Amino acid sequence: MVKDLHVTLPVSGGQLAALPEVAEAARRAETLYGVTLLNDDVARNVVIKHLRKRDQQDWHDEAAGILIIGGIVAAAVIGFSMKSPVEPKKVVGIVAAILAIPAGIAIWARGQGHDHSKQTASVHFTAYIGLLNQARRAGLAFQIPAEWGSAAAAWDSEAAPQAQPQPPAAPAPYPTAPTQPGSWWPADAVIDPKFPVLPTAALARHWALAGRARELGAPYGLDFLDEQVVRKLLTTLRRCRQWLVAWRTVSVVALVTAAILVSLGQDPSGAERAQQFGSAAIGLVAVGVIAALPTLKAYWTWRRSGMHSWAAAYLDLLIEARAYGVPVPVPPSWLDVRNRIRKPS
Repeated sequence: MVKDLHVTLPVSGGQLAALPEVAEAARRAETLYGVTLLNDDVARNVVIKHLRKRDQQDWHDEAAGILIIGGIVAAAVIGFSMKSPVEPKKVVGIVAAILAIPAGIAIWARGQGHDHSKQTASVHFTAYIGLLNQARRAGLAFQIPAEWGSAAAAWDSEAAPQAQPQPPAAPAPYPTAPTQPGSWWPADAVIDPKFPVLPTAALARHWALAGRARELGAPYGLDFLDEQVVRKLLTTLRRCRQWLVAWRTVSVVALVTAAILVSLGQDPSGAERAQQFGSAAIGLVAVGVIAALPTLKAYWTWRRSGMHSWAAAYLDLLIEARAYGVPVPVPPSWLDVRNRIRKPS
C-alpha cells in the first residue's frame, strides 16, 4: 500500500472547466459516477485512492472459503471422534472450528466491500484520465505525472490525439458527426458501469461509430446497434463467467483444504486421527474433482461457443467509442477478461 502519498495534478480544475467540451464531459461524469472531477481536492483524492488500492491483492474469497470449509470439516471430524468422557482439548477444537465459519463469512463480506471500493476507485480514476485526454485533444498541453505509474502513462498514450480514429468523408445515408469530441453524445445518455450497453439512439447520431458497430458485429452475425441483442449477449456472458469463477473457487478451496487436512493428519502416533483426517481429505478431493467438471464445462462454453470472440469485438467497440468522447466506464472483469480497458486498475 502507498503510504503518505502526495499527488500533483497535471492541470487544475479551472483550466479543465475553461474548455466547454471537457466541462460538459465532467458534468456527465458527475451524473454517472457522483464525483465532481473539476474540483481539485476531489480529483486529487480520486487519484490517491486509486493509487493506494490498485496494488492490493484480492485474497478474501480464498481465505473465506478455506475457513468455512475447513471449519465445517474440522467440526465434523472432531465431533465424530468425541467419546465419553469428553476431552477438554477436543471441546476447544470444535469450538474453534465452529467459530471459523462465521469468521470466514465475515472475511468474505469484507472482501466484497473491498472489491467494490477498488472497482469504484478505478472507475473514478479512469473517468478523470478521460477528462485529461479530452483536454489534450482540445489543445491543452500537459504531462501525466510519473508518480501515477506506467499503467496510466500507457493508457494515456493510447488515447493521445494521434491515436484517435479519424473518420473519412461521410457516406450519403448517414449525417455528418459533430467535430467536437463528445459533443454528439446526449447529456442524458448514462451507461451503467456494471452493464456497459451503448444506447442505440446515441450511436445512431455518430455515423462513423455506428458503421464500426456494424463492421465489428457482422462477422459473428450480431447487430451491436440492437440493444436487446447486446443485453442478451452480455447477460449470457456474465452468467457463464460468474459460474466459471464460482465453480473454480469451490474446486480450488476444496483441494487446498484437503491438502491441509492431509498435512495435519501426518502423525504416526495417532493412527485413528490420521485415518479421520485422511477420510475427510478424500471427501474434499472428491468435492474438488466434481466441482472441476462444471468449471471445465463453463470454460469450454466461454472459449468455444463464440462468446469469447463476441466479447472481444464488443470491447473493440467500447474502446473506439471512448476515443470518440463517449463516457465509457471501466467495464466489469467478467467482460474485460484480458484487462484491455481496465489498465488503470
